[in-house]
Order: sequence, then structure tokens, then C-alpha cells
Amino acid sequence: MSSSDLSFLYDEEHEFLVRHKTVSQGNQFKVYFNFMLNSGNVRISDFQLSYDVRGSYIDEKSVTENTRIDTSQVVDIAFRQYTYELNFEREENDKLLVVDVYNIIKDTHYYIDIPLIEADTPPPSFLLMEVDKDIPYFARYLNRNRAVRLVNPFGTPLNYEISGIENNKAVAMPPFDETEQPQPSEVLLDTLYGVNEGEVFEFYNEGFYTIRAAQAPNQSLKILVADEFYPYFNDYSELVQPLIYVTTNDEYKALRGPEETRLVFEEFVNNTISANERIAKDFIKFYYRRVRKAARLFTENKAGWKTDRGMVYIIMGDPIQVFRNERTELWVFPDSEGGRIRFIFDIVQEDGITKHKLIRGKRYKENWLLAVSQWRNGRIIE
Repeated sequence: MSSSDLSFLYDEEHEFLVRHKTVSQGNQFKVYFNFMLNSGNVRISDFQLSYDVRGSYIDEKSVTENTRIDTSQVVDIAFRQYTYELNFEREENDKLLVVDVYNIIKDTHYYIDIPLIEADTPPPSFLLMEVDKDIPYFARYLNRNRAVRLVNPFGTPLNYEISGIENNKAVAMPPFDETEQPQPSEVLLDTLYGVNEGEVFEFYNEGFYTIRAAQAPNQSLKILVADEFYPYFNDYSELVQPLIYVTTNDEYKALRGPEETRLVFEEFVNNTISANERIAKDFIKFYYRRVRKAARLFTENKAGWKTDRGMVYIIMGDPIQVFRNERTELWVFPDSEGGRIRFIFDIVQEDGITKHKLIRGKRYKENWLLAVSQWRNGRIIE
């Protein structure tokens, strides 16, 4: 598993997409695995799914421990997507579940790594579920006024307490900037929710929320609640914010000015990027497409485009290779001279969630500024 290329997980044009959620109660684990056919050229019969549980990334799969995933484990079918419920008892040293997606037609295996224990902590026994289906809400964020339920799939009714803080986290700094950036202090939201098992409810305020069961206060589930338009933008004052990665300080200050934001945005695109209307429109199309993908892939306790991985993804695009273990994630890109650029992210626990923090260094500067220059010259190719 340590040598498996996981880059397909970040390719939203891949033939299939996967999402998952895990819950536990003692040694009993449930993994909900959502498998979406993302190409008209594949059918569910083209794939054979199985899984095994391992102690670490370097453990080899034991053939006798491989478990087929079949229709008996399907809990929901939607348009070209299937949700499976995997039930198993975790043994003491089990830390990783690996799903093997085998494309029979291509004779190709894809491996999806699902941590069972993070920072020596098992997942909670409850999760957010859809209102009209007994399947998890799989997205990394929740839009304000989107109805959901809190459910303990193991059957014991729980009562939940929900508190939140403002979503005021800072934007990621460039990969070559090694200075420590001050983090804004937490600002508590004065809204406190009490929710019963299975009760339909909505979040009315944006923020980063922590959900705890009154019966098990040491367990928590965290979710970012964004506005109802996220990952799109409702006004120009928000639209210009992700441009921080391709603007100078003066340009960004002008874009964030209090008045005429639309006019300044259009001037930046038409004058700085290109006076050619097609190129200017392509810049907006491709840049904000990556911003939206970063939201779906990398949202943590802040918008996906603000994270280290989101920043690298927006500027550099899809990595050609991704490798991961318990502590790090490695992204590989081609450079302009035929070599490779490698971005390494530390996998850490902060704010009660798993984060990927880029190991910054001056070595990135030349290639990074070249990529930014390509964006500013309208030469990015998807």
C-alpha cells in the first residue's frame, strides 16, 4: 500500500469517484462507502470491489483476509452511484481499511485508504445523515439551511449538543514562505443547538461546528457550515478573495477595496490577464473551476481554497502522482525542465480534525512563481 499511487482520488474527471464515512462503537466499526460512476464508458459490472484491514500502510494484504463487497452490502442506489455499508470488528492493531477497486475490463487495481484510528482516537458512534435516506451526508462541508439528521447507526438513541466558532481562519501562505503566520483567535458563536436522535435540523449561521453526544462527551464530529452558495460565490467581494494567489499585494488590496469590486475585478482580468476576451473568460473559467474542486476535496475548518492542499491544487493542478502514509502525503508534478516538483504535507491533528500542512521551503520559489506567471499570462492549460 505504501507504494500505491492515489492521484486518482483528486481527479474529478476519473472514471469513478469515491467518498466514505466511518463510525465506531467499541470494537464494532461501520464504513459507509459511496462509489459513483463518473464516466459513461463504465458500468458497475466492470468493477470488482473488496477490502481488507491492516495495521499500517506498509503491511501487505493477506489473501485470506480479503472481503468481497457485493450487492448484499448496498444500502442505497442513486443515479450511477452505490452506497455500501461495511461492518466488521476491529482488532487491537487494526488501523487502516483498504478498499481495492478492480476494473476488470482494464485489469487495473485502484486502492482507497481509509484510516480507522487517527491520533489514537477512533471515530465517533454517530454521523450526519441525509434527511430522506439512511446514508451519511458525505460532503466535507454543509451549506447553511441544508437539512440533516444526527444518527447513531448502532441503534442507541443519543442526545446531541452543538457549538460553533466563526470561520475566520487565515489563507495559506506561498510554499516558499517559511515565516510563522499568526492565527486569528477563536470567536465563539452565541448559538448553541440541542438536537435529539434522528431529528431534522438546519444550521442558520456560518461557522465551524463541533457536535458531541451528551452520553459520550469525549466523542466529537466537526463540520464547516458555509453559505448556501458555497463553493460558488454570491457577490464580487467574495469572488475576488481566491485571487490572492495570483495577485501582487497592491492588486489584491485594490480588489478587496470597499467599493466597485466588480469593476476592479473586471479591470484586473481584462488588463492584467489579457485584453483578449476569450483568454480572459478562460482564466475565470479554469481558475474558479479549481477553486470549486478545492472546496469539494480539501475543505477542513476553513474553505478548501484557503488550505495548503487547496492552494497547491489551484495553482499547480492535478498532481501526476500522490503517495500517502500515516504521517505524510506527497504530491508530484512535472517541472518545466522535465524533472519533478515534490510537495510534502505533514498529516497532523489540529482543532480536533486531520489537517495536511505543507512543509515549506525556498526550493519551491522558482517553479511556483513560474506557475503563477502562467496564470497571469493566460497560459494555463487544463
